[in-house]
Amino acid sequence: MALPPVSQKGRAARVRLLQAWKTLSGPALTGVALLMFPHPLRAQTSATVAPSSRAPAGGTPRVTLAPVTAQPAAGATTDAQTAAEKPEADPGTDPQTGLTFDKIFDGQRTLGTSGLSSLEGSSGGGIASWATIGGYGSKKSMGMAFHYSYVSLTNYTDQNVGAVMGFYDRVEISYSHNFFRTGSTGRKLGIGHGYQFDLDTGGIKVRLFGHVLDKTLLPQVAVGAMYKHDGDSRVIHAVGSKHADGADVYIAATKLFPKIGLLVDTTMRLTKGNQWGILGFGGDRNDNYYPQFEGSLGYLPSFIPGLVVGVEYRTKPRNQNFTPESNWFDVYASYFVNKHLNITAAYVSLGTIATYRNQTGAYVSLQTGF
Repeated sequence: MALPPVSQKGRAARVRLLQAWKTLSGPALTGVALLMFPHPLRAQTSATVAPSSRAPAGGTPRVTLAPVTAQPAAGATTDAQTAAEKPEADPGTDPQTGLTFDKIFDGQRTLGTSGLSSLEGSSGGGIASWATIGGYGSKKSMGMAFHYSYVSLTNYTDQNVGAVMGFYDRVEISYSHNFFRTGSTGRKLGIGHGYQFDLDTGGIKVRLFGHVLDKTLLPQVAVGAMYKHDGDSRVIHAVGSKHADGADVYIAATKLFPKIGLLVDTTMRLTKGNQWGILGFGGDRNDNYYPQFEGSLGYLPSFIPGLVVGVEYRTKPRNQNFTPESNWFDVYASYFVNKHLNITAAYVSLGTIATYRNQTGAYVSLQTGF
């Protein structure tokens, strides 16, 4: 049924009024929403009116969602502004830049450059001290290694435990303790069946110049000193030694030639130690320091990475008429499983020890570190 003329005019007027209200109130409602819910709308989308999408006069405008480009309302701050106004973190207090285990012990040196562990605790071969610095720390950090060694001879056994710490690939500090057991030979020597000699050795070594892996022919050169203390002065004096305490000083030069796989070490030591100090220092024959030679040759086969085979030789002083000493010799094979594990086995010939000749046998050592 058709509306009366007056009603049709009123309806048309109400439609125009509603359209005008939508046109005016749409942007206003969007602004109110931005003020009431700023973060979700900023993080996701905002309502903007695309100029090209405006409806013709008298129509309803189209509202589209677009990334936020609108400026925040007065008094509000954006996350970016807040972050920009925050002061930068102090590197000294940032936990991410503090000291960590990986920074203190970075382990950046090449496999094998820490050397093996000697009977006296310093890094080197089994019976010779090398110019190497223990552990795998670079010039900016430290390194450390621990070892256990066992020697079984014809009439004696020796166990050795120790640790070494390297500082900045420059300084090494070492400690070792030897348990030298006489077994049934102790009764024959008159000192008691199974008597044990205990020897503590503390050492320090300083690299002067060069590096074992330098491309030049210049070797790594280091000087070192050891202080040794034998645990039973009564027995030490009874076997003819002058002192239960003594010190060694030495200078060592070590060089690795990787192209031919050759390791060379020469060391000169001043010592008065009888059997490296196990039987004390000095004697009725001599109580002065005389230089002794230590040398090592090692071969690194390219077809077995991590393996070193070689020989060592060490001269000994003759301080006592009671028991002449013999020079030492060994043939060894050492395998570096990785920087944390090294296994060494050797045949050793130590000559005469406390009147008993032909002291030969096996040497085994385990070393772990970082």
